[in-house]
Amino acid sequence: MRHCLHSFLLLLVVSGGSGFARSQETAKSTTKKAAAAEELKPEVSVKKIGETLYRIGEIEFDAKSREIRVPVTVNMREGGPIEYLLVNEKGKVHESIFTTAVSPTNLQIAMKLLRFKAGRGDVFNRLLAPEFLEKEGGIEADRGDSVSFFFEVTGGGKAVPAYEFVIDGESAEAMKPGGWIYTGSVVEGGNFMAETEGSIIAIYLDEFALFNMTRAGADLDDRWGTRSSVIPEIGTKGILIIQQDGKKAVTKEK
Repeated sequence: MRHCLHSFLLLLVVSGGSGFARSQETAKSTTKKAAAAEELKPEVSVKKIGETLYRIGEIEFDAKSREIRVPVTVNMREGGPIEYLLVNEKGKVHESIFTTAVSPTNLQIAMKLLRFKAGRGDVFNRLLAPEFLEKEGGIEADRGDSVSFFFEVTGGGKAVPAYEFVIDGESAEAMKPGGWIYTGSVVEGGNFMAETEGSIIAIYLDEFALFNMTRAGADLDDRWGTRSSVIPEIGTKGILIIQQDGKKAVTKEK
C-alpha cells in the first residue's frame, strides 16, 4: 500500500497537471511518465495532522478549503527589477521577494492532491515568434486554475495579498489584484524543472515555475519591482498562503 501511494504521488508530479486530465493519453506517454517518476525519486510522506489538515514536508494543506500554507522568508524589499514572488532558497534568490526551503516537488504534490488543474494555455504565446504561434501556441481555455497568494507574518497579523508587495514600473503603483495561474512546470530529461531550478511563483514568465502571471507585462523582465513601503524587513519569517482565486484568506489561529 505504501509503495502504491509513493508511485501515485510521483506520477502526480510528472503529470504536470494536464496529464491526468487527458483521457486519451497513449500508453507510450504513460510509460515515459513512469520512467521520469523513477528518475525523480523524491522522499514523499503525507501526514494527517487534523480532521481535514495534512502536511507534506513543511507544507500544510486543508483538503476542505483547498488552502496551502508554505513557510517563507522575506528576501528582498528594495530595488528591482524582480522576476519572482517566491523561489526555493537554491533558486534565483537575487530576483525574488520571498524564499523558502520547501521542495517544489512537495508543493506540486499538494496542489495535485487538492485537485488544482495545471495548464499553460496561451500564457507563453507572447514569447513565441509569430511563425511558431500556430504550431506551438496554446489557447486560453487550457489555462490552469487561477490562484491567489497572501503573506502572513509568523506570530500573527493580517494576511496581506502578495500583489501589494509588487510595484508596477509602468504606473509606479502597486500591482493590481489577480493574474496568476497554476501552470505546473515541466519535466525535462527526467528532471522536474521546478525542483531543479527552484522556480515557484514567477512574475516574469518562466515555464519551469509552478505558477505564472497572465497579466499584461508578464513578458517584460524589467517592469516589476519591490514595494518597500509595505514589505517587512529582510529575514522576516512568515507563511505564504495559496488559495483558489476569489477566496479571502483567513489568518490562522495561534
